[in-house]
Amino acid sequence: MRVAYAGLRRKDAFKALAEKLGFTPLLFPVQATEKVPVPEYRDQVRALAQGVDLFLATTGVGVRDLLEAGKALGLDLKKPLEGALRLARGAKAARALKEAGLPPHAVGDGTSQSLLPLLPQGGGVAALQLYGKPIPFLENALAERGYRVLPLMPYRHLPDPEGLLRLEEAVLGGEVDALAFVAAIQVEFLFEGAKDPEALREALNTRVKALAVGRVTADALREWGVKPFYVDEAERLGSLLQGFKRALQKEVA
Repeated sequence: MRVAYAGLRRKDAFKALAEKLGFTPLLFPVQATEKVPVPEYRDQVRALAQGVDLFLATTGVGVRDLLEAGKALGLDLKKPLEGALRLARGAKAARALKEAGLPPHAVGDGTSQSLLPLLPQGGGVAALQLYGKPIPFLENALAERGYRVLPLMPYRHLPDPEGLLRLEEAVLGGEVDALAFVAAIQVEFLFEGAKDPEALREALNTRVKALAVGRVTADALREWGVKPFYVDEAERLGSLLQGFKRALQKEVA
């Protein structure tokens, strides 16, 4: 079973575990992620250090990068964040907050939409940690509730044209049996950059099994007309591969 991986992070871990489980791993990263240089959003980090009323954490890596940016500027962001109402989009963001000694007051189900019912009415400043791209509907929702929004983008996503082309060719050429996505942006980049998105959709609904880490990634596949074969609700790469193997065993039983 040849399992392709569209992710960028933890490629070595994916390869090692896939081989251990008896799969043949194929690495086709479709995205490039780069840290935003601290000077580019220095003013926003300094504003965060002055204190905010609400803090929305959307990704674990984003929380950690943000705290590192504060340290690079000689700022301790933990103290001002202790005084804020802290909301986490999902398990990974919640875990990063807990590790930093800033446990969230409420946690969503992993989707940005799940943060909406958690937003209190009020005023003041709401800091929104972005996950590589703007989130207009969340910014609008915060503004409607009376907040001044402080957007913070510690990293950004870029498509990898070479990786996109190689992956599309491998899927359409019959070189892949399953394809694992770990972020919705990977699904978006693949279909937006595909030469033949319709053929790609057909392949992922027939001979290539689409795998997704988390509900958000699975929803992105469905939005592009692909029914995921297996979704890992724990939002972990390791449990995705283990769960996929169990699903295969059930399929042939």
